[in-house]
Amino acid sequence: MIDFNDLMQKAQMFQGKMKDDLEKMRVQGSAGGEMVKVVVNGNRELTSIQINPEALKDPEMLEDMILSALQSAYSQVNEKVQDQMSGMLGGLDLSQIGKMFGA
Repeated sequence: MIDFNDLMQKAQMFQGKMKDDLEKMRVQGSAGGEMVKVVVNGNRELTSIQINPEALKDPEMLEDMILSALQSAYSQVNEKVQDQMSGMLGGLDLSQIGKMFGA
């Protein structure tokens, strides 16, 4: 039998921890041999950007480097979040949920 109170309590704890972890997480992406560096948090919010003055000489290339650095950072965040969620969900016994619905 599923203890719904326990399941809900664990889900709330999981949600709170995830929220805190995402706010604290910082990931750097870079492009152009680190001519452009960006930092995003776990919520995929840009928190900083550094541009080497040399990169300003070619605006079109700079645009590409900014996009590339952001894509790199977002990809890393997605990977870290997925790994973290897998680790956290590993502690929850969700095997009984299907039985609630007759599965």
